[in-house]
Parts: sequence; C-alpha cells; structure tokens
Amino acid sequence: MIEDFVAFDFETASGKNPCSLGMVEYKNGIKYREFYELINPEVAYFNPFAVQIHGITYEDVQHEKNFAELWEEMLPFIEGKTLVAHNAKFDNAVLLHSLQRYGIELPQYTSFCTLQRSRNLIRLPSYKLSSLANFFEVPQFHHHNALEDAFVCGELFLKLNRVEEELQLQEKHGIDFPSSYLDWIAEKQGQNVQIRRKALAGFSESFNGLRFVISGNFQNFSRAEMQKIIMQHGGRITGAVSGLTNYLVCGTEPGQAKLSKAKLTGTRIVSENDLLKKMKISDHL
Repeated sequence: MIEDFVAFDFETASGKNPCSLGMVEYKNGIKYREFYELINPEVAYFNPFAVQIHGITYEDVQHEKNFAELWEEMLPFIEGKTLVAHNAKFDNAVLLHSLQRYGIELPQYTSFCTLQRSRNLIRLPSYKLSSLANFFEVPQFHHHNALEDAFVCGELFLKLNRVEEELQLQEKHGIDFPSSYLDWIAEKQGQNVQIRRKALAGFSESFNGLRFVISGNFQNFSRAEMQKIIMQHGGRITGAVSGLTNYLVCGTEPGQAKLSKAKLTGTRIVSENDLLKKMKISDHL
C-alpha cells in the first residue's frame, strides 16, 4: 500500500495553461508538507467558465511568477515522487504542457488517478471529487481551490488504499474476513450487508449446469460479484443470450437487446432478488 505520495491539483486559465497549483505531500500516510502558488499563465484569455469555477481572474495573477520561475520550488514535490490527482490525465497534461512550453526537462515520477481507482473499487452515481469527499466524509470547504482539492485527493487516495487492501484480504481469506469498513461502504451505497455476506460466502451446486447472462446494475453487488455468486453456486456465465441460456439476470437499466433476445428464445428473466430467493438467501435473513 502506497503511503508516501504527493497529491496535486492544477486550476487553469484556459486550455492547459495553469493559474494555480496545490500540492500536498504525505509520508507514512500522514500529511507532511504542502505547496500552493498562484501562477501567471502568460496568456491574455481566461475562459469565463473556468473563472466561474475557480474564481481566479487575469488581474489576480498578472503580477505573479510564471511556471518556469516557480519550478525550483515545485521540483522537490515532483522529482522521484508518486503523484496522485483526480482525473490525473488532465493534471499530467497540464504539467507536461508547461514543462514543454518553457523547455524544462521532464522529471521522473509515477502517477495514480483517484477518479479511475474510485470507479474501479466502488459503485456511486457520481465520481466528482466533491461527491467522493461527501461519500467518504472528507471535510471540504473550498472546492476548486487547488490546495484544498489536492488535500481532498490525498485523503481520498488513502481511503481507497484501505478499500483495496481489505478487498484483497477478503478475496484471500473469504467473506468471513471481518471488515467493518467495507460494511460501512456497502451500507452507504444502500446495500444490505447481511445479504452481501451470505451470498458471497455461499457455495452450492444449486445452479449446476445452468447458463446465465447478467445485464444492468445491481443493488447489493457489482456485476463482477454477481458473476462470482452465480459461479459459486455452480452456474455458468456467458456474454450473450442464446437458445441455450437458462436465465437472464437483470438489474436496473438492462441491455434492451439482451431483453429482446431472452423473450425471443424463451429465456427466463429474473431480478436480483429473484436470484437470491432461488439461492434461499433473501428469505432467510
């Protein structure tokens, strides 16, 4: 688990031209030091939409140092570090653009993206930094201030580390691995913890020889977890509905093509709750 890293965030005047940068360095999972500066992007045009978001105007930065003049102060936070950003593709692009613009050699660093990691690890309706801060109960008072966004990103990275670590332990040791943190997340997502634990722990041959296709989003499980549950009960997962398919398991927003094919072939269409009842789970909690 990575505990030494630098969370960073650029705000831009227009395009990839930065007007502020915030960086927060963590050591052993604890905030160690920070950096924040307004940056003169040396461009005349400030996108009105961007200004509306972060509140930094041309007048605010016209007498500030440019990126090159600040580089020596930035470098200790970047060279050889693990950099973390929310939508890292954008922030890395701003960094690269600025280095190329001023003819500065690209330093060595590794990069992680909390946007991508959160999408991979948890299911939420929104993955905006402010939404994730609210979900994980990270205090945030000045969204789109580069320093505060960097701090929130750093705290989020640590929480995602914990989620990933406990998921790995659970995968290794089984669902009986005690994880109040994963249960807390499941409850906040509106999931039934008892159902999750019982379904993921169960092994039987109740679906032995039956073919399943899954489609849509489920209340208590990710699609990968739903596949795992079916296979643990002897079922076989296929990608497309055919005349050999026994069940199409549908969550919300299922694929219409799969629904139409299931009706055409006579495949039984069942809900998440129907499936749990067939496994004798939801009626016995």
